[in-house]
Amino acid sequence: MSQERFTTSREVYHRIRWDSRHDTREFVVGYDAHRGAMEEMPFEAFVPDGEIPWHRVWYFKRGTQVVWDRKARIDLLSNSRPVEESAPPLPVTVPGFTSLPAWRYDARSGAWAQASRDPGHALPAAAPFTVATFNVLFDLYDAELLASERRTPAALALLRETGADVIALQEVTPSFLKALLAEPWVRERYWMSDDPGAHTVTPYGQVLLSRVPLASVWQRVFSRDKRIITAELHLSGGTLWVATPHLTSDRDASGASARAVQVEALLEWARVLGSTSDTEAPDLVLAGDFNFGDGAPEAESFARAGFVDAWPTLRPSETGETFNPRLNGLAALTTVSGALRRLDRVLVASPSGRLAPESVELFGEAPLSGPPGPSGQVLFASDHFGLRCVLRRDAVASLVGLTARSSTALVHHTALVLIPPDDVWGPIQALRKKHDAKFQRWMPHITLLYPFVPEEDFETAEAILVDALQGFEPFDVTLSTFGHFEHRANATAWLRPDDQPSGALAALHAKLVAALPECASSAHGGFTPHLSVGQLPLSADIVRTLGEWQRAWRPLKFRVGELCLIRRKGDTPFEVIRRIPLAQAPRAIPEHEDAPLRDALASIGAVESHEGHAARTAAVDQLRQHCERIGATLHPYGSYLLGTDGAGSDVDAVAIGPAELSRDAFAQALLQELAPGTARYVADAAIPLVKLSLGGVSFDLAYASRPEGVPPDDPLTLLERHSEQLDPAGLRAVLGLADTLGVMDAIARDAERTARFRTLLRAVKAWARARGIYSHALGYLGGLSWTLLAAWACTRATPDAMRSDAALLSHFFGTFSSWPWPQPVTLTAATARYRPEGKRDLLPVIAPALPARNTARNVSRSTYRVIREELLRARELVVKARSSRMPSAWAALFQPLGANETPSAALRLSVEAPTGEDREVVAGWVLGHVTALVYRLEGDRRLSVRPMQSAQAAGTLLIGLDVREARDAAALSWQPSSPLFAAVEAFRASFQEWTHRPSGAVLQVEWVRGHDSARSDTPAP
Repeated sequence: MSQERFTTSREVYHRIRWDSRHDTREFVVGYDAHRGAMEEMPFEAFVPDGEIPWHRVWYFKRGTQVVWDRKARIDLLSNSRPVEESAPPLPVTVPGFTSLPAWRYDARSGAWAQASRDPGHALPAAAPFTVATFNVLFDLYDAELLASERRTPAALALLRETGADVIALQEVTPSFLKALLAEPWVRERYWMSDDPGAHTVTPYGQVLLSRVPLASVWQRVFSRDKRIITAELHLSGGTLWVATPHLTSDRDASGASARAVQVEALLEWARVLGSTSDTEAPDLVLAGDFNFGDGAPEAESFARAGFVDAWPTLRPSETGETFNPRLNGLAALTTVSGALRRLDRVLVASPSGRLAPESVELFGEAPLSGPPGPSGQVLFASDHFGLRCVLRRDAVASLVGLTARSSTALVHHTALVLIPPDDVWGPIQALRKKHDAKFQRWMPHITLLYPFVPEEDFETAEAILVDALQGFEPFDVTLSTFGHFEHRANATAWLRPDDQPSGALAALHAKLVAALPECASSAHGGFTPHLSVGQLPLSADIVRTLGEWQRAWRPLKFRVGELCLIRRKGDTPFEVIRRIPLAQAPRAIPEHEDAPLRDALASIGAVESHEGHAARTAAVDQLRQHCERIGATLHPYGSYLLGTDGAGSDVDAVAIGPAELSRDAFAQALLQELAPGTARYVADAAIPLVKLSLGGVSFDLAYASRPEGVPPDDPLTLLERHSEQLDPAGLRAVLGLADTLGVMDAIARDAERTARFRTLLRAVKAWARARGIYSHALGYLGGLSWTLLAAWACTRATPDAMRSDAALLSHFFGTFSSWPWPQPVTLTAATARYRPEGKRDLLPVIAPALPARNTARNVSRSTYRVIREELLRARELVVKARSSRMPSAWAALFQPLGANETPSAALRLSVEAPTGEDREVVAGWVLGHVTALVYRLEGDRRLSVRPMQSAQAAGTLLIGLDVREARDAAALSWQPSSPLFAAVEAFRASFQEWTHRPSGAVLQVEWVRGHDSARSDTPAP
């Protein structure tokens, strides 16, 4: 790949198609027909997003002239745009920035004075240039815990030791500035961006110190506390601009949005400086506290603007955290998340090519000598560690294997890795969970290329790598021996991958580097394949610790048949986006692999029924006609639309009508259309529904009316353009359809994957129903949540996991039985930034349509435990079933709860009403409100609760009650003064207060022991 982003085949196609200067009849498309055999077709015969994927398009020709070639990196079309008139020169000043004076100590007057504008040239052209940045921690809050009287002198000593040409400081207060300006070394050597008046640091702010005269100083103010300070330095060979930001952190509720504004201001500053220079664009250095971690969108924005991040460029194998709450007690005091993060950075953009990072290191990472701090822990100079970076100034500088331009294409939220198969993860993850700070960010992996190209270049990268790896055979890897890398502050422990045939990994890496040379690691010492398992403190115990691990370790052997392109969004974990197979024949699928599973599913009716689906389709068509006569359109969704409906499945649907047709009017009109007794309107549900039956098919039909003046349109268009104008019930109904379409988009890669998904979902739903955990209302997971988990597992499955239904089911339970909740399960990039908050996000499964919503918000402390236990049980049973290959073994997976699995006591909730319809309404209310009772019961931490549908009586609920320890048996006491009794009484009271309660309706709550139906109380009406 070239150093600059190369135009994709998709972009070239549309440029030819829609640019009026091109005659599409003159063009042909060259594509890979099969394993490198190239064929051509007329441009107009090519179907975009059709049978031939974009990555197999290798060139375009006009006549005999090649105008775009992926492999040769030819693109004659990108420069064929009409010449635009030159824009008028931009103003010299950058919008939003105001001028500040520079300051210099005047020894004659004994005071700081404004410095005159000085052209500089203080450094020889080839002299190194050192930049240091340090957040010195203000003491505006919790001053009694910060010991600033000890920290300030220590920080000043650290800064002096850096010997930096430019020092960028953040969180400087007037008192710190006063101490800084009093230092003899500052007075003798440095120009300053502020003086004793503390104009830019009240109550706190940033300061720049420079040994090179400051030609100009500027600030961009966002608020009282947030600003950017920039300075212009004239060096031999060109101008250098330095800026120190202190971006808003995520502690602020609006931190991300405020930070986005600040980042855009910095990028605009860089663009204007580059476009207004009379000669060449100036070199730029950003040094400060950026308040975002690796892989954040802001990091990508700077990379795209041409900035090189010094730390990962020079030390890619080291994490370089400048904020470490585990080590630094001050960081532990100020952190919210407890996460280790690299917040402080030095970024370099050098259009001249003369400025490049040469070395970078932390400072201030050792505790101060002397007594502990006020908290009792060792004291550090700040809650941040400082960063010192030496920049090389050459006639033409290079970045240790990466030029500045090439680095703009490399990002740290993508990588090319080798991922072991799921079945060997167990021992690896056990170690990583205990010792690896990045356990949740990375899956177990062996890094091949990192940093890597942005995700939008994956298509091109995949095509190049597929071509490069043709003929490279799969090989075996054994993880048998531990090793470690030593860093400045800690050590990385890893497992050595021993390959067979020997040298296969090195040969693979060499092929990858030859194909993508700009992605070659800049680390010294060459390629050392390893699988990281954790970080250990630097001490003499490292060898002993690794020796203990080695004695307990059992070698893990697996076959390497594919490489993975992975990416992460923001602070979310890495996920596999594309898989690149090594040359191999497809593995034979044993004919009997799925037969026992299919037999077990058939025995419980969890298989596709063409007759049943046809009956539902006929009923849907009939209901559509009824809706159209009323003036609404019908849109079924859920299992019917996914093709996973089974025997007895109902159909979820939403009708969309005009603004003048209200929900009540629609319901009444539909009831008149239908035969008496076949439908009823549930007006007080969270989403009001018409429940109806047509031809033996049950429907739950919601309704949404378009806003005033909005014509009929596609539901997704309605949602995109007018969601804010829909009422809450209508919005939720249309979102149900959008979520189903989102799942279909995710799985619809090919017919085989779709078929596997449907079988997987049927099996998972059958298992969940049998085990009593298929119910959003009871606090478990509903149909949408299980669907999303199945779709996630299906879209992330390896080829091995996709080779059979049994293998995919094993992959599903293996994945989610060990899922690191509350890490969200998200199906789309748009929802990947969902952040769990509070007790309603114990097990977040995020809907694919925006806005991001947790579909499992009813999961409570107890039901979370039940789900986890059932997933573990299922994983073990699937392993046994695959080994035995008997239908009876699979049947055990779908076995309903047995008598020995029910709690020792329970509450039985039943209802009575004068009519069958009233009874159905009352039972619906109880089911919809039972989670309120569960939460009240869980207020007693001694209790574990398991809500269940009664197998004996339809509409009756059981709430199993148990305690973990015998000493807590009092929690099961059924006395008027007990918490258990009080929770039930509160639930009874809410039933009595129900305004739409049918006359004569009664709620009975009985306390029973095990399966003993004898009452322990008198039913209360």
